[in-house]
Amino acid sequence: MIALNPTTAEPDSVLGDDEVEMADVSPQLVKKWAAIAGRWRFSGKRAEYDGPDKPGMPSPLGLARASLPFRDGVIRTGIKVSRTEKTAGGILFGFQSVTSSYYSAALGAFDKAYALVEYRPGIGWLERASAGLLSNLSRDTEYQVQVSVTGQSVRLTVDEVDVLSTVVPSPIEGTGFGLYAWEESSITFTETTVCRSLPKVFVIMPFKEPFDALYREVIFPVAKNLRFEVIRVDEILRPGIIVEDIQRQIESSHAVVAEISTPNPSVFYELGYAHALRKPAVLLVRRQEGEAMPFDIRGYRAIFYDDSIGGKNGVERNLEQHLKAILGE
Repeated sequence: MIALNPTTAEPDSVLGDDEVEMADVSPQLVKKWAAIAGRWRFSGKRAEYDGPDKPGMPSPLGLARASLPFRDGVIRTGIKVSRTEKTAGGILFGFQSVTSSYYSAALGAFDKAYALVEYRPGIGWLERASAGLLSNLSRDTEYQVQVSVTGQSVRLTVDEVDVLSTVVPSPIEGTGFGLYAWEESSITFTETTVCRSLPKVFVIMPFKEPFDALYREVIFPVAKNLRFEVIRVDEILRPGIIVEDIQRQIESSHAVVAEISTPNPSVFYELGYAHALRKPAVLLVRRQEGEAMPFDIRGYRAIFYDDSIGGKNGVERNLEQHLKAILGE
């Protein structure tokens, strides 16, 4: 059987309301930058955007990429603009290149005080969430801007006040982050820091043997060794509505691992929600004579495994390969 030791203690992944296992336990100051678009000056803790590549360009876009990679965590910077009309300054994330999709959490975008915007190649800029009147922003005032990213959940905080929170419709692909500007004149960014957390895998399965053993003996250690945070909904210690907890965990994860050998309504509800968010899903199916995957998901790739010691080795290997692919390794 997969359960090599059925009496093994539960994995030590139980999390409280605000606990996150951090890859970087303290903020890191960004010291190295690359100017991707627009004219920039970098000095010490300051980055200054001086305008587009050429004056009068129809798209006065400025992008500066930090030297560090970023998936989940918190990015913080001080932003000061010289004028408020037709000006946007913010934090860039999910970046791969200027020709791929990426996001910005910004002041002044879409004529709003606060906005989360997405760039889509061939489409342009899309407003994903916004709030506040542009007239409420003051020029030559430094605002402390912070963006928190966990999976597809994004929160924008300005001067320690949460001003926006949304779930983006598809996974954030790129691991580049930095600064975003849209202006003919200067924007100043001060002391940009990043605090990175581990990407999350949410595990969907029935809470009984032999699936508990599969979780303890295979899924948890394989994902943990790849530096994922691993969580199952029965490990969440807080009051509240369980369906809402499940939705939040799926939204904030980078992938789900789902054991679908039995026709369990809860499992398929959770998997359906993950699919609606276009979340990468690793499906596990125990080989059983006379049974097959349901028609609706038969087209998805799955890891078929035998409930044996030999089967354990195979599912470990295949699961590791799938999770590495999700990390882009």
